Amino acid sequence: MNINVKTIVDIGNTNILFGNVREGKLISQMRIETSLVGNAQKENISHNLADLKNFISDSRSIIISGVVPNAQYELTKYIKAIRDDLKIIELRTSDLKKFISFTLDKPSEVGDDRIINAIAAVKLYEPPLIIVDFGTATTLDVVDMNGSYAGGLICPGVNLSIKSLSDGTALLPQIEFKKPTQLIGKDTIHAMESGIYWGYISLIEGLIDKLKKENDCMNAKTIATGGLSKLFAKDLNCINYFENDLTLNGLIIISNNKYE
Repeated sequence: MNINVKTIVDIGNTNILFGNVREGKLISQMRIETSLVGNAQKENISHNLADLKNFISDSRSIIISGVVPNAQYELTKYIKAIRDDLKIIELRTSDLKKFISFTLDKPSEVGDDRIINAIAAVKLYEPPLIIVDFGTATTLDVVDMNGSYAGGLICPGVNLSIKSLSDGTALLPQIEFKKPTQLIGKDTIHAMESGIYWGYISLIEGLIDKLKKENDCMNAKTIATGGLSKLFAKDLNCINYFENDLTLNGLIIISNNKYE
């Protein structure tokens, strides 16, 4: 075991991200589907998570944050079973309050991943900030000019919208999300691709414009993260920075300052 390595974990609704950190730097990462943990049967959970055992073999501690309680419970139980010497820390919203202030009444109702994104963004850029996370849900979060988390908006995620469109209609198929070759679709699939892609471009651009005009954020820097963010990179002109590992970077900041 390398005493300088610790593992950070972000449990999202669709995927769980793992990162190994040494001396404050992300040295490796892996991703598994959350459903493999949350819905795993007792007899096959070890098979589904075989790669994780190797991934955490050098770690001395693991820090877990998540928005899926059942998956967090099952994952923590599994890690304890394979590494009884590993220090496991499960973050709570009260832990995050030590790293950022709030201008809302109930921070506990905000997903911890959104708060962690804000912590990372403040470390990287000067407020005010608008953070767009393209995850299972598409979220926009605001950090005000004083560096406080001010709240945000939650929209259906891209893949949720695609699934809903297909499930709720008789003749529209399930499609794969991608940028269309032209704005006007010449058949059903291309029309759906264009509607989803350019619809989300307009959604994000419109909401960011509205946030800047109505919330003293006219000079806000905009940061995009999440698995699908890079697919919008060429057309979302309202985004200043793309940070693929924003949540993991936030967990590194927390681990360095609280659990070194």
